[in-house]
Amino acid sequence: MGLRRKPAWMYRSKIMVRSRCILPRGDAILLQRERNGVYSVPGGRVEFLESLPFTVVREMREEAGLEVEPLRLVYVVESLSERKKGPRHEILFYFLCQGEGEPRRSYATISFEWRNPVEVADNFWPAGMAEIIAQDIPDFNRFAYISYIDERLSFINTFTSPPRCISITGKMPEHLSRDTGGVDTE
Repeated sequence: MGLRRKPAWMYRSKIMVRSRCILPRGDAILLQRERNGVYSVPGGRVEFLESLPFTVVREMREEAGLEVEPLRLVYVVESLSERKKGPRHEILFYFLCQGEGEPRRSYATISFEWRNPVEVADNFWPAGMAEIIAQDIPDFNRFAYISYIDERLSFINTFTSPPRCISITGKMPEHLSRDTGGVDTE
């Protein structure tokens, strides 16, 4: 008797929204490396009632120990894949950022490195993003929507006039602005 699969609508709560920080330095950008050797652009999951740019700021502060400023949105990446635990749907927003300093060496199970993504393309997630990012270094003068299905590039739509962040206005949500380094202690 085969395994019975749940219908896709039962996984609606599994959609993950993440913000990523593209922080260039020359022909390299800051990358995070997982313990299993997979590289990706640093960032993390958007918290409830948190804007996408604030997520980038918080995640870079928490994980890399860096203060960054998002300049503009450069990629929206959608990744749909089948996993052993069920389907996975992620939407990633990549922001070109500016910031100074060196990241901490490691955080939890990740470490940080300044690399040209092409150098680690074989171990980059999502697959194929390394080449796309490397084409746009250092200026990132375009905006792209990119879709992956089962780890394969399925659609890309580029625009030559990227959207721009005028500024981040307003205040950081109270639970993130306390003197806890941005970490919610409740």
